Amino acid sequence: MRYQSWTTDDTDAWRDLSNSILPMDHRFPTPGSWRADLTAQESGNYRLLHWDQHGDRIALRTPSHIRKVPDEHYWIVVPQHGVYTVRHDQDETRTLPGYASAMSMDESCRLSVPASQAYAFQVPRSEIDNHINSPRPLRLVLDLNTGLGRILSTLISSTHVEQYNLSDHEFHAVCDRITELFCMLALNDTRPQETHLTEVAQVVRRYVRQQLGAGKLPLATVAQALGWSPRQLRKALHETGTTYRDLRNEETLRAARDLLQDPAGTHLSVSEIAARAGLTPTWFSSAFKARYGESPREFRRRRLSETASCDPGSPPASP
Repeated sequence: MRYQSWTTDDTDAWRDLSNSILPMDHRFPTPGSWRADLTAQESGNYRLLHWDQHGDRIALRTPSHIRKVPDEHYWIVVPQHGVYTVRHDQDETRTLPGYASAMSMDESCRLSVPASQAYAFQVPRSEIDNHINSPRPLRLVLDLNTGLGRILSTLISSTHVEQYNLSDHEFHAVCDRITELFCMLALNDTRPQETHLTEVAQVVRRYVRQQLGAGKLPLATVAQALGWSPRQLRKALHETGTTYRDLRNEETLRAARDLLQDPAGTHLSVSEIAARAGLTPTWFSSAFKARYGESPREFRRRRLSETASCDPGSPPASP
């Protein structure tokens, strides 16, 4: 097995390196601060790459590239951080951490690679097409969070970790198993793209709740923290039927509601709870009543009374 690694902050050097693997045009929005580490394990038909990229990159695979250097492979990309996005004409595929995308690079496409870490497994198309009968080249997003998907993800990352300890034969055998597991997962994955989009909203909700009380949290800040562009995040939330503003307000009110009904938080006034959630008391009171049908004080009084009635041995709540 051949193993190589590179570290570069020279965008021209990256172009040369990347084009030796698969020719594309590359654009760097912030070339002065861009840097990347890349490792490659190769043996026979297979190649396993891992990149750790600081700064954004856009890559274009054009008809000219395809005519000059056709690509008879599938690329299985597994992000660890950041969202990997590929656009074919008007069709856009976004791959979040916890998922894998699989597609051929023998079609014109635009890749958006933000500051990120990811694995990319290159496998001959014939190795997969022999197992999966499809009239067109595959273009999939697969869930790696549970079951067979988690096993596949672990096998890929473990193969990278053991890069110095695998012989050529061992690496090739492991890649055969990765390919077989991928085919099994692809054949059984019938969930629609909406499941993937819902995961975007869940990731944003978790992040918003974790950051409550840290001050203003604009969409651009959240997108940057999660490795997306504001446009990607806005569009993904729109496709799930919500907006960032509505999602943020909903999570803020939920967090405040949890504090109001927590007996351990009775020492906090309603104004203090509003401040912890990053809200003004006036806006909080009106928004809370519009959402839950009663004022924060009414809600707290009722919930603490219900809690006390369920536990007769507990001391009475403070007024």
